[in-house]
Amino acid sequence: MNVKLIFGIGFTMASLYLNAQEVPKNTGSKGSKINKKYLKHIQDITNAYQKNVQFAKEHNQKPPDEYYLQDFIATMDPETGTVHNKNYIDLEKKVENGKFRATKGLKIFNGANSGQANKNITNLWVERGPYDTGGRVRGIMFDPNDPTGKKVWAGGVSGGLWYNNDITSASSEWTLVDAFWSNTTVSCITSDPNNPQIFYVGTGEVETGDFSGLGIWKTTNGGATWQHIFNTESGYASNGVKKGNYNIPAIKVVNNNGVSEVYAGVAGAYFGDATTFVGLNEAGLYKSTDGTNFTLVNSLLTTATRGYDIQDIEVGADHSIWVATRRSSFSNSTSGGRIFKSTDHGATFNNVYNVGNNNARVMVEVSSTNPLKAYALMQGATSSEPIRIAKTTDGGATWISTDTAGSGITLPNPVDTGQPDNDFTRGQAFYDLVLETDPANDDHVYVGGIDSYKSTDGGATWTQYTKWSNNNVLGSTNISIVHADQHALVFNPKNPDQFVMGNDGGIFFAPDKNNLASTTAVGMRNKRFNVTQFYHGTLNPSASSANENMILGAQDNGTKRLSGAILANNFYNSSEVYGGDGAYTAFDDQNKYHIASYVNNYHIIFNSQGSYYLLATAAQRDAGQFINPLAVDRNLDIAYTNANASSSTSIVLNRISGLASLPLSLVRSQITIATVAAGEFVTDIFVSPYTTASSTLFIGLSSGKLYKVTNANATHSTSTINYNFGGYISDIKLGASENEIMVTVSNFNKTSVFYSTDGGTTWVSKEGNLPDIPVKAIFMNPLDNNEVILGTYYGVWGTSDFQASSPTWALYSDGLGKFKVNHFDYRPSDKTILAVTYGRGAFTTKVTNPALSTSNVQNNLMKNQVYPNPTRGPIHVKLENGKTADIEIYDASGRLVMTKKNIKSDEEFNIEILGKGDYVLKALQNGTMIHTAVIVKK
Repeated sequence: MNVKLIFGIGFTMASLYLNAQEVPKNTGSKGSKINKKYLKHIQDITNAYQKNVQFAKEHNQKPPDEYYLQDFIATMDPETGTVHNKNYIDLEKKVENGKFRATKGLKIFNGANSGQANKNITNLWVERGPYDTGGRVRGIMFDPNDPTGKKVWAGGVSGGLWYNNDITSASSEWTLVDAFWSNTTVSCITSDPNNPQIFYVGTGEVETGDFSGLGIWKTTNGGATWQHIFNTESGYASNGVKKGNYNIPAIKVVNNNGVSEVYAGVAGAYFGDATTFVGLNEAGLYKSTDGTNFTLVNSLLTTATRGYDIQDIEVGADHSIWVATRRSSFSNSTSGGRIFKSTDHGATFNNVYNVGNNNARVMVEVSSTNPLKAYALMQGATSSEPIRIAKTTDGGATWISTDTAGSGITLPNPVDTGQPDNDFTRGQAFYDLVLETDPANDDHVYVGGIDSYKSTDGGATWTQYTKWSNNNVLGSTNISIVHADQHALVFNPKNPDQFVMGNDGGIFFAPDKNNLASTTAVGMRNKRFNVTQFYHGTLNPSASSANENMILGAQDNGTKRLSGAILANNFYNSSEVYGGDGAYTAFDDQNKYHIASYVNNYHIIFNSQGSYYLLATAAQRDAGQFINPLAVDRNLDIAYTNANASSSTSIVLNRISGLASLPLSLVRSQITIATVAAGEFVTDIFVSPYTTASSTLFIGLSSGKLYKVTNANATHSTSTINYNFGGYISDIKLGASENEIMVTVSNFNKTSVFYSTDGGTTWVSKEGNLPDIPVKAIFMNPLDNNEVILGTYYGVWGTSDFQASSPTWALYSDGLGKFKVNHFDYRPSDKTILAVTYGRGAFTTKVTNPALSTSNVQNNLMKNQVYPNPTRGPIHVKLENGKTADIEIYDASGRLVMTKKNIKSDEEFNIEILGKGDYVLKALQNGTMIHTAVIVKK
């Protein structure tokens, strides 16, 4: 069959899926030659993204999210231009079978379980917050096994599956089901009416395309254990579309005379980066009679081989099946805008409604008591009709609807003057649509868009019962504040007066549907429901874990501050530094300022006087990438940010000095690093802490190029580190000096970890047994260069033999789970490590045991001494090998504050000029750290 994809993607995908276990990962190579095939993939999908943005604007659809474009580029296989999400499923099976189990304690984790060979390593990471900031929720279900009707299941679109044992209590906390749920996006949840111990969870957020799912998960014991069914990822169709069941927006189980028939709706989509079409050929309604094996329902097809893209499934009191559809990404498809009905368990379906818009998303709701009565909420037929509500009382034979004046049914009219009278979704019907009827009274109808509305007369009139803010006239209304963008509403089967709502802010609970006209009628239920998506985060060097101060940039929830004393639940208090989307953050080492970010180059500095943009003009701030790299030289108080978009052919940095000045006097300039090809852009900027009189930068690119820039604060000099890392450089870190460099690459099917001990002249792979998953961050124990941890898209991995030719990696994610870790930060003063996750908030751990163990000095390390310690000034460093050494001393923020050259072993020198406090001393011979110690200046 000849088909054409909407948007006309200009590249061809591989026809075969490359399994990580069948194809060895590509390695880097000597020389700076880039992978032209990979660069072509980047250019093609970036061009496609721009086309898709334009299409979305013209067709009133959600534009693709630029972050997911960056994320796709960062992880795709450079050879095929695809991502290998099935690797997570394969890896999970191996982890369940005991492979990659950590059996040796690391000092990075406070020595947790050190020496307990062949035992599970536990208590590694501590969750720090935010405590009551939720995230986007579409799937909610009251537990049918709870006789009290208080237990609720809910899923975050990137934070996994959770349950709450008492939704009626404002203090009741949520519990994460299993850490692997981080790699799925929960879209719907349902149970089996013939066996309440059986649940089905559908994954994949088709409404946005931001999150690709992994089929269906099933439990047969009430949620204690889960199995993966309705598998995904089965290669590519001849038209280049990835095959599989990635988006399951609806599942319902029908009781057919004691036989449970499971109906699953599947929709195709393009990933949020708008570059990879997935599951288009598999769209349709599927049926299973054994709860495991599914077949396509042939009575509901758009072509000979594929079905409609499904949005919603409902079951009538007579067991009739109602199916609502949504748009297809195939051009000329007639998928969207329809409702079908079957009265013979799927043998035949009749089209009972057509809005007249093939791109329309439709939700349907059938009365719980009257099988002939149903409502529909959908995108309208034209741009002049954004929203339509329809109603039938004769089983779909005839309908009344809001597009006909005097029909007897109307649209809600928002109180908010910022929302059009005819569109309570404010142009977002593709994203937020809720439709539900009261199970006890089908004239009571609930709809949601930006806010929520209720009708008690079958849709003739409406009353607003939630508001997203107190802006304009909303402040004077007697309405509960509930987060914007509604996605779900579920009544309690055990107590139909209660219902739970899901939206972009998490979970909200209404204890009495009959008393909604108050500011307290609907309350938040997000205690420990931590599904926050952080991009970046920084510890305040002047704080401590006992009196914390960290800031982190979050998707949809601004820049958060976690601070104060440790609460009884191990969290910190949460507050907002800056609104909108958060991004990169930074702290001064003297606590004089901190920096938060919005998207692109909207970086904001905060000091004792207030807040200011780092860049002066809006044009400068609009430049750069969506989540734009930023780094601060704390020694010189200079910020460096990426200045150009990913399509630019030059690498340019913004340089902003004077960050610590009072009154604030910023000096802004730009420095050009290199000329590159389109598709080569800045992915990481790292400032060396070892060069203190000037700025030395390391800059990584999407193409695998690495630059070292010296004297970046003045007349800079750029040198190319002559090694092709072959993919997207996700992190750059230094060890004991600028000679010891670590680089990570985040692509599938690529070597991920590289190491140099000679300043980048030669490199070795430290891949070892690491599975083929994206690596985003790296951290080396500053007290032991054999201990290294990695932040990956499957939790934290660690090794105790990094100096070996082939390190052995294991999963060190207990407490944190197998979630996407974007970044590590470290505070030397109290040896705290911060792990920043995308979907599960912030976690910390602590390094212990200051004794260093390197490959060079493992046998005589403990004989090295630093004394007296504590000291008032005089100090000796006694080295076992008796050779001279260079001494470097760092303060609590990690800033180099003193250097002593060619100190003889056991020679006295003085640190009395340093203030009182804790410092880190490092002894180096020929540029290699051979000893380190924490010293206390009295």
